[in-house]
Amino acid sequence: MSEGSDRPGRPQDLEVIAGQLGRAPRDLSGIAARCPFGYPAVIETAPVLADGAPNPTLLYLTCPMLTTMVSGAEAGGAVRAFKTWVRTDEDARCALEQITRLYQGRRATLAGDRSPIARLDAGIGGPQGSERASCLHAYAAALLAVTSGWLVGAPTQDAPAGGASSCEDPALARSAQRIWTRFLPAMENSWCGDSRCGRWVTGEKRAAIDVGTISVRLLVAEIAGGEVRDVVRRAEVTHLGEGLEPGGRLSAAARQRTAAAVARYAAEARSHGVDWLVLAGTSAAREAFDGHEHIESLGRENDISAVVLSGREEAELAYTGATIDVAGDVVVLDIGGGSTELIRRSPGGAAEAVSLELGASRATERWVKSDPPAPAEIKGIYEEAERAVAPLRPRFGGGAARLVGVAGTVTTLACLDAGLETYDREAIHLRSLSASAVRAIVERLASMTTAERAMLPCVQPGRAPVIVAGAVILLATMETLGYCELTVSERDLLDGLVLRGAC
Repeated sequence: MSEGSDRPGRPQDLEVIAGQLGRAPRDLSGIAARCPFGYPAVIETAPVLADGAPNPTLLYLTCPMLTTMVSGAEAGGAVRAFKTWVRTDEDARCALEQITRLYQGRRATLAGDRSPIARLDAGIGGPQGSERASCLHAYAAALLAVTSGWLVGAPTQDAPAGGASSCEDPALARSAQRIWTRFLPAMENSWCGDSRCGRWVTGEKRAAIDVGTISVRLLVAEIAGGEVRDVVRRAEVTHLGEGLEPGGRLSAAARQRTAAAVARYAAEARSHGVDWLVLAGTSAAREAFDGHEHIESLGRENDISAVVLSGREEAELAYTGATIDVAGDVVVLDIGGGSTELIRRSPGGAAEAVSLELGASRATERWVKSDPPAPAEIKGIYEEAERAVAPLRPRFGGGAARLVGVAGTVTTLACLDAGLETYDREAIHLRSLSASAVRAIVERLASMTTAERAMLPCVQPGRAPVIVAGAVILLATMETLGYCELTVSERDLLDGLVLRGAC
């Protein structure tokens, strides 16, 4: 489920919510949690409706499967057990008090100067105090809103009469998960397995432009039933991050190359009659002193909604895209020019993601001084990647998990491994790539000059200078995490963007 604020209004979300509820949502103010397929699972509604009527419940479950599972738990006596446990378990009571204050504070913030009308002192689901709960649906919604990051950090009202509570839980999300596990069905069994809410999504044409450290990429796609059908998918190497140091400025030449590519792609997207278009900047834009300003200017110049993604947002969206047609326990690896992202979902649907300051362009500029690169330079890249990835093995290591690799480094190596004369997306998508094959490709590429690599059928000329470093990072990551092979996916951040929009 996505982290943090998630504004409503995208046609897909509104269609799905209307299908889930059997009616159009009233006074929707946000989507507080999503299911593993990216569809709304918990919605937030205004505390004072448009007609002035007070609305006592802030958060509602909308996922049909989850609603059914919670109803089954209630029928089995979960409400009575919940109230009894809250009276006797101080940790649970403290956590629920803190969640209630966050809930009340959020309602007060939304109500603003209309607050006297709306019962803002009401607890979750209406009653004051969890020991008086009459059902668990509102509590389930609130717990999910905490674990998704929607309520955590929200402003709180003053504590209820009786004095401020001494209960402050710094690990509230873990407490919420503990409460869920005690009274509600196992999360891994509470979601559908077939993305069934996608049936409410009608056809829509969307486009996304990804401004990365190495390349600018475009996807124009038709979205229907939760599926993504490519209309246009393109990439152009512009090296926005060329010569960039953290906190430094983007070069004028890199800005110009990137701006020209974005302008062409925006015009092409509009020529296909897209319903909406978004532009997202990643690592280079995050790190440059003028990165946000550059992305914002690209948005203004091309009349596009533009945003710089955080590392976590980038990872979440890459995961959404990469797992459209890959099921099971998946670890997604996204090697970019300036950063590398790893993300995995727990059985309960919560995401764990990291973004490392490790990328093909960054490593090339740091280590590679020779052409071809010297063995010591290759070793330096490998050891740096190994040091960065080794602490992550307990969270992202092999075993039952399936490693899925996305983005240009991985797809280029897969093309080389397949021996293709021209790049064939269909032949590469979902192809397996072994660690031993990656090692052989690293040795081959490292023995060639940049000019020789640029002549290879699968290597874009602009990617030739950095492909060796990207391949070494891939090899080090696979070997350090204990994966003998990965699945190559042509779906990635762009697909996540057209499905979900920018975070």
